[in-house]
Amino acid sequence: MLYSSPTLASTATTNTKYIKYFIWLYLVLLIFEGALRKWIVPQLSAPLLVIRDPIVIGIYFLAYRNNLLPKDIFTRSIILLGFFSCLGGLFTVITANSSLAVTFFGLRTNFLHLPLIFLIPKIFNIEDVKKVGWWLLVLAIPMAVLMVIQFNSPSDAFINTVAGGEGKQIDSALGKIRPPGTFSFITGAVQYFALVTSFLLYGLIQSKTYPTWLLTATGLSVVVAVASSGSRSAIASIATVIVTLFVAMLSRPKLARKSYRLLIVIIIVSIGLRFIPSFNEAVEILDTRIESANTAEASSGGPLGRFLASFSEPFQNLDAIPFLGHGLGMGTNAGSALITGKAEFLLAEGEWTRIVLESGFLLGFLFIVLRIALMFWMGKVCVECATKGNILPLLLFGSSALLVLNGQFGQPTTLGFTVFGSGICLAACRANVPKYTK
Repeated sequence: MLYSSPTLASTATTNTKYIKYFIWLYLVLLIFEGALRKWIVPQLSAPLLVIRDPIVIGIYFLAYRNNLLPKDIFTRSIILLGFFSCLGGLFTVITANSSLAVTFFGLRTNFLHLPLIFLIPKIFNIEDVKKVGWWLLVLAIPMAVLMVIQFNSPSDAFINTVAGGEGKQIDSALGKIRPPGTFSFITGAVQYFALVTSFLLYGLIQSKTYPTWLLTATGLSVVVAVASSGSRSAIASIATVIVTLFVAMLSRPKLARKSYRLLIVIIIVSIGLRFIPSFNEAVEILDTRIESANTAEASSGGPLGRFLASFSEPFQNLDAIPFLGHGLGMGTNAGSALITGKAEFLLAEGEWTRIVLESGFLLGFLFIVLRIALMFWMGKVCVECATKGNILPLLLFGSSALLVLNGQFGQPTTLGFTVFGSGICLAACRANVPKYTK
């Protein structure tokens, strides 16, 4: 049930404006920390990996000073589960090959940022969220241009270097890499453009929110970026957002009559793509990449089979997993680097498998249940908003739902988009705020 809460600020007040600034800084660092780690100060790549952590702690401190810390059931569950997971992790430091540094990194990975999801709606309202959308839409244009330049550059070019300043990006097909834009890896660009698509569709359906020229330019940028990405995940993430648009139309059939601008922009973008020389090449390479990946995964049921397997894999061979797991943080690349000196998957690549292997069946299963419950609850809240005429939360939910469910929190960019995307999703519920955010 939704209700009007006085705790949501409609305008910046003295008590909340600095928290709001910090939330904006969180977003800026989320988008540009990869550029810092790759090009500007690559020698500081390792500490920059957690550059948003002090921002999060500062936000919590200011929220505490102003009596704004969330007290909902999800935040309480996160804190309680984090406490017991920390105890379990400390026990494995004594009995296994883990370390304090790895344990605290694992604690930070799983739990530190998550309460921010419920704090953002106390500071941002729907107008703040729309302002975020405006900047994301504007930035999508140079981001797509950068990805095209990366796509057309040699794999060993400076613009295609990885975090730390040495190495190259992940290969796509036919000698091309998967361009990450300003992010460290392609996953960041995929999650960014999924979020952009949410605002793009909202602007096309809700007239006078954003100018048509911006929506057209951004629409063209999204298509070009996806074609250049060489990533199936990019297609899947944007398709998920589009699905939520259809759900919104089912919840509010009147929205279908407002979709004429969407059709107009699709036509303009389709014509505009003809004038981009490398677009056809990008599509050909993307097709090649999809075909080769599908062939390689044919024995496991293709992309869908691999996706579904990620949910059952953690519960296989449970007898071989220690009760408290192998150690909190050991399944992350950073944890691996602290232990072995190499960033790799020591336990598993899949998120749910990592959680169970790190924390054991009991604590790992509880954390998975928490993420499932959060995703379904957010979906319910967003559908309720859509039935009342506010479709923005549901579209934003489309960009963050799967990240909440099984996004790889060990990857700081994925964790950032999960938290920020979910937070503004709830903040977009206007004055109608979920009861758990009080």
